[in-house]
Amino acid sequence: MAKLKNHGLSPRRKVLLVGPPGTGKTYTASVLAGELDYPLFQVRLDGVITKYLGESSAKLRQVFDAIREVRGVYFFDEFDALGSNRSAGNDVGEARRLLNSFLQMIEQDESNSLIICATNHIEILDHALFRRFDDVIKYE
Repeated sequence: MAKLKNHGLSPRRKVLLVGPPGTGKTYTASVLAGELDYPLFQVRLDGVITKYLGESSAKLRQVFDAIREVRGVYFFDEFDALGSNRSAGNDVGEARRLLNSFLQMIEQDESNSLIICATNHIEILDHALFRRFDDVIKYE
């Protein structure tokens, strides 16, 4: 870490993996956790996203509290369920609020954890997401 800072660089901690199923996105998260000797936490979005107003954002806040408190690799698979474009015609208010919450939380995150999101559908992700990630890695 000191070597990176001496060269004006910072570690890549927020990564978006994009590609079709079976190309190694989940495996990449697992290997990174192993190489860093960090625990791998798979964030199940079906456990975060609920039908009750405000509850999803509160659960997402708990995830980001854990990211801050417990160093690890946090893997958000099927990320398009959370990060779909806010201007899409089929959007509902709660989904838009949840995405806004995620954008704020990931931007404010200064933890020592690695956040990895993976999607098969880059085309439906909100454009505001891309500048929140240090790297976007495409799998063929």
